[in-house]
Amino acid sequence: MRADVADLFEFDPGMTHLNHGAFGAVPRVVREAQDRARARVEAVPMRAFRDELPPAIAAAREHAVAFLGVPADSAALVRNVSEGVAVALEALAIGRGDDVVVSSHGYPTVTLAVQARGGSVRRADFGLSATAAEAVAALTDALTPDTRLVVIDQITSPTALVLPVAEVAAAVAPIPVLVDAAHVPGALPDLDVAALGVAFWVGNLHKWAFAPRSAAVLWVDPRYRDRVRPLVTSWSQGRPYPASFDLQGTVDPSAWLAVPDAIAFWHGLGGWSQVERNADLLLRGADHVATELGTAGQPSGIRHAPCMRLVALPPGVAETKEGADALWQQLYAAGFAVPPVSFGGRGHVRVAAQAYNDEDDYARLAETLVSLVGSA
Repeated sequence: MRADVADLFEFDPGMTHLNHGAFGAVPRVVREAQDRARARVEAVPMRAFRDELPPAIAAAREHAVAFLGVPADSAALVRNVSEGVAVALEALAIGRGDDVVVSSHGYPTVTLAVQARGGSVRRADFGLSATAAEAVAALTDALTPDTRLVVIDQITSPTALVLPVAEVAAAVAPIPVLVDAAHVPGALPDLDVAALGVAFWVGNLHKWAFAPRSAAVLWVDPRYRDRVRPLVTSWSQGRPYPASFDLQGTVDPSAWLAVPDAIAFWHGLGGWSQVERNADLLLRGADHVATELGTAGQPSGIRHAPCMRLVALPPGVAETKEGADALWQQLYAAGFAVPPVSFGGRGHVRVAAQAYNDEDDYARLAETLVSLVGSA
């Protein structure tokens, strides 16, 4: 790892971190900003909650929407994508008798959220080698007369693909589309949320934008803004969206208040030029790991995310969830934080690249994997 950049974080020095996409990593200066926000509240809690937090949260929200390039009245701060999904399901009154279409590449908690409300989930299956057109066709073929919502990941979590969101939205219209954009802010350039033609879009700031965990942005199309409500009725009740989400009792707002510092850190590292550096490093690193494992040249269709990528493992390795979990434990014991993934009956590792990574990280990962699982 690049020691000069890694020193900006609070990593366990005995680990090589190649999984930034899962939970992000909070820079020390951002954690300190969050600590200062908490300290200001504790200094005079009554004054903080009555007078100081409302404008401070509004200012943080304005930083977040400016970072995403969306209008100030279009997006609210929420805790994470899971909360944003729940808000959208509530706004659409999804329940018993309703179908929600998801993809086989989607995040499992979306399915759990729909089922918890009594809805039914229909899964559109397509493989890693599918084209964008085939992915669109799979999702449209899954529609039924009872379909009330389509959920699609803009960057898929298990497989690190960039799905054709706008094409899906156009194909399934007028059924509304909810975009799980958990991995998008700070990682996917040229973002134009409004142009996607979707109803809801929610992205985490704690992954690639360096915010503390529990900071995310929920964008809502104007057609649906009068329907969305925070899941907790509190002091923001009755205020117009998105301010209606700002004050929810004594929930700790410090992650939101540190968002401006996180965005400043992202820019300070180089912004989109740093993302380009990460993407180039990842391409070379992933190719090296695949070559050493003997799995280079695996078929691919839809384009990969800039800063995350699957590398196929030799046949017979991590082909089940249990096998992937076992390999994770072996890799962790060897000093690597990198997730094995079982998808479509084949085992992979999902590698990522962030500013603190270097080529040696992938070389050592390749050597370790070969020693653990062999090569094809």
